[in-house]
Amino acid sequence: MRETFRAMLVLVAVLFFGAAEFCSGRNTSFSCTEKEREALLKFKLCFHDPSHMLSSWKGNDCCEWRGVGCDKNNGYVISLQLRGSVFANQQLQLYLIDDVEEVGSSLLKLRYLEHLDLSNNSFSGNLIPPSFGLMKQLSNQLSGSISDSIGQLSKLESIDLSYNQLNGSIPDSIGQLSKLKSINLYVNQLSGSIPDSIGQLSKLESIDLSYNQLNGSIPDSIGQLSKLESMVLYWNQLRSIPDSIGQLSKLESIDLSYNQLNGSIPDSIGQLSKLESMVLYGNQLRSIPDSIGQLSKLESMVLSKNQLRSIPDSIGQLSKLESMVLYGNQLRSIPDSIGQLSKLEIMDLSGNKLRSIPDSIGQLSKLESMDLSENQLRSIPDSIGQLSKLESMDLSENQLRSIPYSIGQLSKLQSMDLFENQLRSIPDSIGQLSKLEKIDLSNNQFGTGFLKWLQLPKTINMVDLSNASISGPLPENISHMMPMVKGLYLANNLLNGSIPKSLCILKYLVVLDLPNNMLSGNIPKSLCNSKSLEYLDLSNNMLFGNIPKSLCNSKSLRYLDLSNNMLFRSIPNCWRNDQSFIFIDLSSNNLSGLFPSTMVQLSSLSVLHLNNNSLYRGLHVALKNFTSLMVLDLGENKFSGNLTSIIRGEISNHPLRVLRLRKNLVSGYIPLELCSLSQMQILDLADNNLTGMIPSCFGKFPIMVDATQLIYDLGAGYWDQAPLMEVVKGRFLEYERQTLRLEISIDLSSNNLIGSIPEELIFLKDLHNLNLSWNHLSGNIPEKIGQMENLESLDFSKNGLSGMIPNSMSSLTKLSHLNLSYNNLSGPIPTGNQLQTLEDPTMYAGNPQLCGAPLLNKCSNDPLPPTTANFEGNDEGAIKRMWFYIVVLSGFATGFWGVVGTLILVKNWRSAYFQWVDDVQHWILVVITLKVARFKKMFNGNQDGQ
Repeated sequence: MRETFRAMLVLVAVLFFGAAEFCSGRNTSFSCTEKEREALLKFKLCFHDPSHMLSSWKGNDCCEWRGVGCDKNNGYVISLQLRGSVFANQQLQLYLIDDVEEVGSSLLKLRYLEHLDLSNNSFSGNLIPPSFGLMKQLSNQLSGSISDSIGQLSKLESIDLSYNQLNGSIPDSIGQLSKLKSINLYVNQLSGSIPDSIGQLSKLESIDLSYNQLNGSIPDSIGQLSKLESMVLYWNQLRSIPDSIGQLSKLESIDLSYNQLNGSIPDSIGQLSKLESMVLYGNQLRSIPDSIGQLSKLESMVLSKNQLRSIPDSIGQLSKLESMVLYGNQLRSIPDSIGQLSKLEIMDLSGNKLRSIPDSIGQLSKLESMDLSENQLRSIPDSIGQLSKLESMDLSENQLRSIPYSIGQLSKLQSMDLFENQLRSIPDSIGQLSKLEKIDLSNNQFGTGFLKWLQLPKTINMVDLSNASISGPLPENISHMMPMVKGLYLANNLLNGSIPKSLCILKYLVVLDLPNNMLSGNIPKSLCNSKSLEYLDLSNNMLFGNIPKSLCNSKSLRYLDLSNNMLFRSIPNCWRNDQSFIFIDLSSNNLSGLFPSTMVQLSSLSVLHLNNNSLYRGLHVALKNFTSLMVLDLGENKFSGNLTSIIRGEISNHPLRVLRLRKNLVSGYIPLELCSLSQMQILDLADNNLTGMIPSCFGKFPIMVDATQLIYDLGAGYWDQAPLMEVVKGRFLEYERQTLRLEISIDLSSNNLIGSIPEELIFLKDLHNLNLSWNHLSGNIPEKIGQMENLESLDFSKNGLSGMIPNSMSSLTKLSHLNLSYNNLSGPIPTGNQLQTLEDPTMYAGNPQLCGAPLLNKCSNDPLPPTTANFEGNDEGAIKRMWFYIVVLSGFATGFWGVVGTLILVKNWRSAYFQWVDDVQHWILVVITLKVARFKKMFNGNQDGQ
């Protein structure tokens, strides 16, 4: 019982500021009664109030207290409004510290209480004690938990127990609330079926049971709710709609989405003459009945994400329908009657199997938004030009080969998506679309010279022509073609020639995306002077020359990618702290010279890729100065000096996730300060001249120990935008986007590291890749390495490791690459689980004392000397074997010396013994002689007879 009401009165807390305040500011001469004031003070004493929600509950007039409402005529307390809320980013909440019944008894003294709101909290358990059944006057908003006693609230008009953690079933006694008009139980954990007694609520107007775990069928008794206007039951596990639903003559809105409804929508649904909104998406419904045409007041119909295969002709009778959303079904055709929907404004039939559109679609004179994407359309009717009010049209991901010329008549069209079709041209009439702002023509087949003849309206501000098989140079007059453009996307084409200087005068240009083409020449200096440009990607082209120093003047540019070109000479060293750069990628060029020291002034820089160039000399890059840096990639250069020049100072709160210095000339020890990088996810120091031991604190990288936060942490900036090359599973792999976001790796290979592998590394249970190959490591492989349960690639090759391979390695169930070759390992190779799938014997090569599969060197059957680990566990067996050998040897000795010793010491016995031996020998000789003579006689007799 304490748990039941505990939730109700923690709930009494959270909602003070969000609720109406009945007493403050009122104009009345009445004060609350002393009896009710004492009852409220007693109620207050039942709680711990850390957020001071009840701090105003003092003084003589309780009608002035926050959340308390009084009758203006007599001063009786009629309302407690304690709806949960968040105020100033802090949730207000009370904590029950007294007995549940004590709280209930104090509320029972408020005899005229009509409104009690404890909703929008997170209580659980049975919050309403049986004594609440005595509160006959309670009406309007009751919230708390559900118990059978709720049926005693005979005057209750509204239940609001939403946003709690109530569980169990809805009690049958709820049917006894004859005056109930509204039920709100959404966002709880209620289970079981909706009780049949629900049909007894003759005055019920609204019911919301959404976001629960209710199952079974909607009861037939639901049809008895003759005054029901709104029914919301989405996000449950309900299986069918009863025919009795047609009896709800006043129903205006129904939402049964995201349940498990299957089969057909019942024909009786056509009897809902007042229905205005029907939402049934996310079920398994297969057909729409013809009776749907009888819903003369229906304005919105959402049946998406079902298994519908056809739309009945009667759909055209829905004269008031404004929104029709049927995406994600299996529709193959649209009936001609659709043209009769004279008030239709929104039509979404995307994600179906439509092959054609009827000409009648042109009759939809009020249509504003049309989405027919992800179908199998091959053509569009000319009548589409009659859609005079159309503002948004999406025909993407179809099989269109042409667009009708009439499209130019869509005078109000603002957005047109035609990406991923088979278009080779578009009509010139598109230039007449005076209000068109966005056009997406990407992933088509336009070919040579397309840009030269492209005619777009001057109003256009976003053009996407990426991956559209366009070849040839960029037009010199491109600034005249689209003077208002903000976003120009031309990635993954065959564009050649130089970047026209006219691009630089596009004063509204924000995004210029030209990667993966064949552009050549210099980068125009004036391009980097643009005051509006924020995103510039010219990567994977054939641009050469210097990086313009005008980059240092840009205050708007945030994203810069010039990677994979032929840029040379040094990086400009004129960066300033008033610049907005978040992402800079200058990798894979021919850049030389020193690291630009002024880059440390880019306080907002999150990602820096300078890898695969010819930059050299010392690494004067103090990480602590790059306060926002998440990725630092300086790999494949000629940087020298100590790692401590980067890792020094206070960096414990630094956001760095990726540190990549692969293939440089960095020397010295690995500094312990590196371990304080709490966000470290990818550490690649391979192929350098590092010396010393691997710090044991490497076993404490938080994300490598527990990567749970990566699922929820999307990071900041563009840290995962650029690909990252890592040696994983014995080969270079390129990580991009989501794969990079979730990769966790340590690579210290090809250095001069010494000492043993730290035992602490076994705590990195979420590490995916560990490469310590080509060093001078010695000692044993950590015995409990099997605890690194998420390892996928492990390389300890080319070291001086010794001892046996730990048996725990067979617990690495995700391991798909293992290399232990060229060490001094010995003993049998562990078997079982994932190791049995790794059959390449070269992973163990160069360890002549290893034996067992997959090597040809079989292990001998001789028992191995017991190890320290298992000797203690077999002490008793060893002692038994020892005593067995002692008894056998002592018995043998006793028998041997008991006979031989007597013969040696006693002469008479010795003479008798040897005389006995001579007699036995003589007897045996006589027996053999007689047998031989008898055999000869028999043999000769047989020959004479013949």
